[in-house]
Amino acid sequence: MSKTILSSQAVNELLARTEKLNPDTKANWGLMTATEMLVHCNLAHQGILKAPKSDKSATFRQLMFKFVFFNIRSEFPKLAKGPKRFQTAGNAPDASFEEEKSKFINILSKYPQIDYALEASHPVFGPLTHQQWGIFVWRHVDHHLRQFGV
Repeated sequence: MSKTILSSQAVNELLARTEKLNPDTKANWGLMTATEMLVHCNLAHQGILKAPKSDKSATFRQLMFKFVFFNIRSEFPKLAKGPKRFQTAGNAPDASFEEEKSKFINILSKYPQIDYALEASHPVFGPLTHQQWGIFVWRHVDHHLRQFGV
């Protein structure tokens, strides 16, 4: 069974890894700094938590990507590109690291207590169920923490 951000235990594991992150931690791949990664994740997760339920069906392409992501791959590919609105390279000063880390921890801590269904549409996968969002978010966070070796 895949790990999910909807599990308190999984969130606690991610938070323990997050504590090892500092503004000087270098990326193993990609161009983001640790601060930029936190801003990126915070923007993405704020969007996920506030997104309305999708009323559209997935395209064939989205269904294929969704199948591969949830049934074949177990993690994000390195250097995967996200939507431009979540690209933060050059837009996050290291002076804001502690503030962004605090936001990150606060946002992750909210997921297990969600009392509504996450059912928004993802730009690559189309509409996702609450359980799929839980897996997706865990993998996204895990991907970025591995990016920084924590």
